[in-house]
Amino acid sequence: MDAETIAGLIGLSVGLLVLIGLTIFESRLYKREHDGEGMVHHWLAAHHVFDRRFRHHD
Repeated sequence: MDAETIAGLIGLSVGLLVLIGLTIFESRLYKREHDGEGMVHHWLAAHHVFDRRFRHHD
C-alpha cells in the first residue's frame, strides 16, 4: 500500500467516526428536547406507520 492509499483510508475512517459521533449527539439532543421520544419513533408516528401496522382487518 502506498502513502496515498493509507492517507485515504485514514481520512475515510476519521470521516466515518465524525459522522457516527454527530449522529449519536443529535439523537440524544433530540430525545432530550422531545420528552424522550426518538427521531425514528417520531417519524414513524408522523407518517402513520403505526396506524397501518397495528390495524386489524375484521
